[in-house]
Amino acid sequence: MALIRPFQNSDLPGVFEVWMRHWHAAKHHPPVSVSILERAIMSRQFFDPQTLIVGLADGQVIAWAHWFADPKTSPDASGTQTHEALDEGVRGATIAAFCLADEPGLAICDQLLSEVEVGLRQRGIHQVRVGTVRDERNGYAGLAPIGHGIGIPVADARTNSMLSRHGYHVDRNFDRMVVHTSTYRPPVNRSFLQFRRSTRLDHLPVLPSGERTSAAMSHFDIERHILIDHRQQEPLAVCGLWMGDPEVQVMESSRAILSLRLLAATDFHGNPIHVDAAVVRSKELSEEQQFLITSMVQSLSNRQIFTVETSVDRSDTTLIEQLKQLKFECVEQGRQWLKVLS
Repeated sequence: MALIRPFQNSDLPGVFEVWMRHWHAAKHHPPVSVSILERAIMSRQFFDPQTLIVGLADGQVIAWAHWFADPKTSPDASGTQTHEALDEGVRGATIAAFCLADEPGLAICDQLLSEVEVGLRQRGIHQVRVGTVRDERNGYAGLAPIGHGIGIPVADARTNSMLSRHGYHVDRNFDRMVVHTSTYRPPVNRSFLQFRRSTRLDHLPVLPSGERTSAAMSHFDIERHILIDHRQQEPLAVCGLWMGDPEVQVMESSRAILSLRLLAATDFHGNPIHVDAAVVRSKELSEEQQFLITSMVQSLSNRQIFTVETSVDRSDTTLIEQLKQLKFECVEQGRQWLKVLS
């Protein structure tokens, strides 16, 4: 008889074992240990054991699910607040991780998901998404194989099948776009040649604003990369780069994440960093942004960063084509699922 209950500290080794077995079945082999998983999730000040639901058989963890309540607002690039895409009056949640171990986990995965839904309804939550996408609140960003987050990978057939059985539908599709820096040769055109003569590249370390985001992103070193006009001393383009903090060791230090939607941030003295919204685009790259990204990528191998990835909504076809022209390749696809709870 399976037992389903909230997480306890003694479950950590079993949760890790299920994480590894789940992702091995989905053709991933994440370089993760018990301590890495703990540093990324369970040791954070916002971690609530009541939101990590484990399924046990004969005292062993065989499946688990971890959910978070969604914020109603989120900061945009300039630091102002914008509303999330939630229906008015509807509280939402995201199941960031759903993992099961082989046949025993498959036997109780439907029961586990149903128990999670019951708990969400009891808390007044009526809209639930499944799959991590660009998570900056809950610690999963950068944790292998999540990376920048593409929802549930297509290769994770068991989870996708389970969600379909339970009445979830695909809300968004994502591509994982990757570029390798060690062999990178940027494209050349007339505009790029002009930018080389008339601009310079700067980057500065930043700290995320807000207690929750700062805690969730504490395993990253975060930088703003800026393209500046020589004559006017004005920024022409800006993008974010997330790198694994080598002391925390959650994300490999040889990897980095390109962030086209900037976090609200401060400098190391606590002063807010405001960015003109005109130089920040996330659905289509200006020529200035394209030049900035290629120049940044080209320089990263000197810092022992050999892979840069980002996640892109597949409906942003122009952005995908632009990234391909910048030598990014789609290496994986994923889906974020949605269900409105009755």
